[in-house]
Amino acid sequence: MIEKIIEQALKKRLLVALLLVAVFAAGIDQYRKLPTDAFPDISPVMVPIFAEAHGMAPEEIERLITFPIESVMNGLPGVRLVKSTSAFGMAVIYVYFEDAMDIYFARQIVSERMNTAMAELSEKEEPPVLGPISTGLGEVFMYYLTADSTANTEGKDKNTYLREINDWLVKFQLQTVPGVTEILSMGGHILQYQIKVNPYLLNKYDLGLEDLEDAITSNNNNAGGQFLVLGSEEYLVRGIGLIEHLEDLRNIQLKVINGTPVRIKDVAVVEFGNEIRRGVVSRNGQEEVVAGIVMKLFGENTSEVIERLKAKIKDVQAALPQGVSFVQYYDQSHLVSNAVGTVQKALLQGAG
Repeated sequence: MIEKIIEQALKKRLLVALLLVAVFAAGIDQYRKLPTDAFPDISPVMVPIFAEAHGMAPEEIERLITFPIESVMNGLPGVRLVKSTSAFGMAVIYVYFEDAMDIYFARQIVSERMNTAMAELSEKEEPPVLGPISTGLGEVFMYYLTADSTANTEGKDKNTYLREINDWLVKFQLQTVPGVTEILSMGGHILQYQIKVNPYLLNKYDLGLEDLEDAITSNNNNAGGQFLVLGSEEYLVRGIGLIEHLEDLRNIQLKVINGTPVRIKDVAVVEFGNEIRRGVVSRNGQEEVVAGIVMKLFGENTSEVIERLKAKIKDVQAALPQGVSFVQYYDQSHLVSNAVGTVQKALLQGAG
């Protein structure tokens, strides 16, 4: 059999040469598409659950949130370990599965079991959510935003303005890149519309805090009114009532006394404010910045994701307001190329 193969190969040398060239070209193509990472990702199949409860002490977090969620997760198929951390205002539960478990199936059954756990949890403004589909090695790209003197901050301080741009513009742009699962915002201040109530004026007008809350909630809605047919055209009818500016908040009516309306501005000061924070991001220890970390989707090719991100940066920069700049300061592609280069050098030295 081998002799016949050799005989035919000698007779059809051109065909054999073409086959060798094709195999060589296919090998080069597959080598270029080979997924490369700086470190082997040996992270286990794990689904994180984040639950926030602002103002609650760790003891209450553990008793009212962490323990009920841990209890229902222990019975899931393929679960080998459930761990948790209870801190001030927040609980994190880690559900570990067997290595053979598909990560998306694991997240599906955890999400379904969360519906059971919700019935045992106390009411909260923010329900528990699943963490991103990533690992500890998923931080592949980092950036920060800067603003010069030409930027119009709309009356907000610079770091609040940049954080708002990062949360509502940059993050949504970068999340459209295939292979990106999450963008983590850091630094700056989270903008708040703060209503600083004067208790003496509330007492004067016989009002309570619940009256302010009800008034703001009921006056911050859009309403649909069907449509009107006029001639051959239909006109949509809708009421626009969403709060967009500070003045909208100030003019919300609370009650009427002897024909005179009492508004929020009569009992409180309405202004921009910042959410209380517990950290800061600085650049070279000299100035505060707003930064972001791009998390890679579990199982994606790091080099390809970074190439897509770099191609998207031009679109992101073009969408930013005047005076705001997007600055990249870390991407894992340099580490990957150096690691691969070291391996190639070692293989060549070994072959020699």
